[in-house]
Amino acid sequence: MKPNKAFFSLSFLVLLLLAACQKEELEIYKDESPSLYGLSGYSYSFIEDLTAQSKTIYLTVRLSGELKGYDRSFKVEPVFDNTTTAKPEWFEIKEGVLPKNSTEGRVAIVLKRNMTVDTSLVDLNLQLLPSKELGTMLGTRSKVTWTAKIIQPVNWNQWLRYYLGVPFSTGWYKFVMQVTGRTSFPYNPSLSGADPVTWWMGAGEIQALGLKVKEALIKYNLEHPNDPFVHDDGPSKGLPVTL
Repeated sequence: MKPNKAFFSLSFLVLLLLAACQKEELEIYKDESPSLYGLSGYSYSFIEDLTAQSKTIYLTVRLSGELKGYDRSFKVEPVFDNTTTAKPEWFEIKEGVLPKNSTEGRVAIVLKRNMTVDTSLVDLNLQLLPSKELGTMLGTRSKVTWTAKIIQPVNWNQWLRYYLGVPFSTGWYKFVMQVTGRTSFPYNPSLSGADPVTWWMGAGEIQALGLKVKEALIKYNLEHPNDPFVHDDGPSKGLPVTL
C-alpha cells in the first residue's frame, strides 16, 4: 500500500473511532431520569398580619433534567418525627407544580393559627416525594416554622443581614419594624424567579430601607451617648448593634 493511501485509511479509521466514542458519550449522558432537588424551608410569623387566621406560603424546588412543554406535578409529605411539633390539623399541603418549560417549581402550604401558634414556635418537617415523571435527588428534606411571636425571617442570614444588620435579635427587629413601618421584608433574589408572589421586593427598596434604619440607629446612639442600642437576646445579647 502506498504511504498516502495508508495515511488516508488510518485517518479515516481514527475519525470513525472518535465518532463512535462521541455517540457512546451522548448515550451515556442522555437524561433519562429528570429529578427535583433543593426543597426550600420557611419561617413565618403572624406578626406580619395579626388579624389573619391562616397564611399560605410556598416552598420551591429545582429541576435537574429535560424541560417539558406541559406542567408536571409533585408531592410533599409531612414527616412526623420527634422534632415535628405541628399537628395534622394545623396545616394543609397542596400539590406542587413544575410549570412547563421551567426549571423551578413550587408547592403551597397553608399554615393555620391557634393558641399554641400564638405563644410558641411550631415546627413541621417535610419530605419531597418522587413521582412517575419526576425523581428526587439532593435536598429533599426541609422544615417550616411558624408562630405569632417575633422570629428571625428565613431570608435574614442570606440577604437581609447586608441591609438590616447582623446578628438578629428580637429588640433589634422591633426597632427595624418601627423605623420602616414594615412587618416583613420579602427580598430574596435567588427565589424570586420561582416565587415572585412571596419574594417581590427589589434591591433598590431594601437598600433604601437599610439606609433609613442606619440613620435611625445613628440618631438613637447620638441621643443616648452613654446607652447605645444593644441586642436584647441571641448570641450577641448585651452588645451594641452595628451597621
